[in-house]
Amino acid sequence: PEAPVFYPTEEEFSDPLEYIAQIRHLAEPYGLCRIVPPKFWDPPFALDLQSFSFPTKLQAIHQLQERSAALNPDTFRFEFDRFLESQGRVLESWPQFCGEELDLCKAYNCVKRYGGYEKVMEQRKWGEVLRMVKPDVSPASFSTAAPANLCHLYEKHLLEYERHRAEGLAKQPPQAVPEASGNVGTGDAVDVKIGRKRSLAEDEVSASVEPPKRTKSEDEASMQQRLGDQSCEQCRSGAHEQLMLNCDLCDRAWHMYCLSPPLSEMPSGRWYCLDCVSSEQETFGFSQGNRHTLDSFRRMCDRFKKKWFGGRPVTYSDVEEQFWEIVERSTGPVEVLYGSDLDTSVYGSGFPRPNDAVPKWAKQDSWEAHANSPWNLNNFPKLNGSMLRLVNENIPGVIVPWLYVGMLFSSFCWHYEDHCFYSVNYLHWGEPKCWYSVPGSAYDAFEEVMRSTFPDLFHAQPDLLFQLVTMLNPAVLRDKGVPVCTTLQEPGNFVITFPRSYHGGFNHGFNCAEAVNFAPLDWIPFGRFSIERYRFFHKAAVLSHEELLCVVA
Repeated sequence: PEAPVFYPTEEEFSDPLEYIAQIRHLAEPYGLCRIVPPKFWDPPFALDLQSFSFPTKLQAIHQLQERSAALNPDTFRFEFDRFLESQGRVLESWPQFCGEELDLCKAYNCVKRYGGYEKVMEQRKWGEVLRMVKPDVSPASFSTAAPANLCHLYEKHLLEYERHRAEGLAKQPPQAVPEASGNVGTGDAVDVKIGRKRSLAEDEVSASVEPPKRTKSEDEASMQQRLGDQSCEQCRSGAHEQLMLNCDLCDRAWHMYCLSPPLSEMPSGRWYCLDCVSSEQETFGFSQGNRHTLDSFRRMCDRFKKKWFGGRPVTYSDVEEQFWEIVERSTGPVEVLYGSDLDTSVYGSGFPRPNDAVPKWAKQDSWEAHANSPWNLNNFPKLNGSMLRLVNENIPGVIVPWLYVGMLFSSFCWHYEDHCFYSVNYLHWGEPKCWYSVPGSAYDAFEEVMRSTFPDLFHAQPDLLFQLVTMLNPAVLRDKGVPVCTTLQEPGNFVITFPRSYHGGFNHGFNCAEAVNFAPLDWIPFGRFSIERYRFFHKAAVLSHEELLCVVA
C-alpha cells in the first residue's frame, strides 16, 4: 500500500513537531509518511553549483541481496582436501560445468546461503543458486537443464562434505561464553571490533571458544612470543591465538570471546572491524568511488540512464521493476555511484544558514526567512519539543544534517535510525526517491524474515542490519506477512520516518536530498529499546541515553 501523504495549511506548517504529533496516529502504522509543503515554501538551494564537489561510494547493486558470506577459498580447499583424504579419495581437478571448471567453494557457499542442500531441494532454489554461482552470465543463456546439472554435481562432490561439516558442528559441546574484557557487560555501550577467521590451514580451531586456563608451568618465553606476534584489540592479550579473528581490511585481531557479540564457534566468511566498516576509504559492502562536481556527476548520470533505457520514455514503474531485477540478479552486474552521508558541516548544506553569506543571486528576505524556518533541517533537531536540543555535540547525521547526491539505482538499504530516532528527509531537486517502510510495530517480524532469508550473512555478521548494506524485495516481506508500504518522494517533499521503522529505497536518477534526526518526547521508550539493542550487540551508542534523560528531568 501507499504511505499516507499530508498537505498542511500554512498555519499547520508553522510548527513542525506539533503537526507531526497531530498526524502521528495516522502515519505511524505505516512507518513513514510524506509531507507536501504549502506553495509558499520554496527554499533557495544554498550550495554553489559550480564549486561544490563531493566524494562518492561505489555500490554493487546486483550484490545487495544475493551475495554470499563466502568461506575463504584457501580454508575451503584445505578442509575439503582433508575431508577427501579421510575418505580415501583425491580430486585431481574440479568438475566441468557450463564449459568451465565449477568453483566448488562458491557452489558450497551459495547452497549454504539458502540453508543447505535439504532446504534448497525443499524450496526448489537451484535456479537462484545457479545465478549466484554464475553471476556474470545472463540467465537467458543457461540451458533448461543447468539447474538440475548443478544439483547433480553438488550431490556428487559436495553433499557428503556438507553433512560431514554439519555433524562436526553438532558434536561441539555447548560452552559458556566469557564476557569480553573492559566495559562489556557494565551497562555502557562500547565499541567492540569484529574481525574474520584465520585460515584453518594456519590454526586448527578448538571446539570450545572458552580460553584455556593458564597454568603456572606455561612457558613464559612462549607467552612473550605470542604477545609480540599479535594481540587482541579489545583485551590486549596475545594468548589463545588459535581463537583470534582478523579484520579482512586492516588485519588487526580480536578473540572470539571479545567480539560483539561473543561467538561460540568459528564463523565462515569475511569479517570487518567497525573502524573499517565506517572508513571513508573502504566501507563494508561499498568501496570508495571518484570525487565529482555536480556537473560531472550529472553528465555521468545522464550517460548511465541513456545507456540503460536507450533514451526511450520511462515510467516510475519501469525504473522500480528494473531496480529489483538487478538486485535479484536477473541482469548482469551493475555498479553505480552515490554521494551519501556527506557531512554538511564539511561540504555545506542545501539549506540557507544564518551564518552563511547571502549569494548575489539570492533575495535577502527569502534567504533569511528560510534560514530561520523550523522546517530548515539545520534547525529541526533543536526545535522546542525535540530532546536533541539538549545535546551539545554536533553529531553528524543526527544533529548536523547529511547531504545525499544520488543517481539512477543508487540505494539506501534496510535500516532504522540510530537510537530509533525520528528522521526527516527533504528532496531539494532532481529525480524522485522511492521509499519502502515496515512499521516499528513489525520490526521483529521483519528481522525474522531477514534472518531466515540470509542465514549465512547473519551467521558471519550478527549485526548485519546495523550496516546498511542489505536489500530484500518488499514483495518477499509481504509474502511472509510483514506489512510494507511505499511512497515516491518528489522534489520539495519531506519524508518523515517513525521510531524503529525499518526503511530503505533507491533513487530514480540524479537528485539531491538532505536528512537529519529529531526526538519529541514520545521517542523516549524507543530510545530505551535502542540502548538494549546496543548492549546486546556491544555497539557504540551515538549519545548517552541516561545522561539525556537526566538533563531533561
